[in-house]
Amino acid sequence: MSSEVLLTVEDAAARLKISKHTLNRWRGTGEGPPYIKSGPRLVRYEESAIENWARDRTRGSTREPGR
Repeated sequence: MSSEVLLTVEDAAARLKISKHTLNRWRGTGEGPPYIKSGPRLVRYEESAIENWARDRTRGSTREPGR
């Protein structure tokens, strides 16, 4: 197993500066960062996945297209 840091929903939401309810909604719609589900209610986010997901959404202007 990797030594990757796993974040709880609360920790991941805090890193993204959003509410955990928004993160939960994004997970349901597929808009959010990739996650790991280890059980019926156990959801974790890899720290690097959160950072990469946020970096992929960084824009220089509103005219810049998405990647």
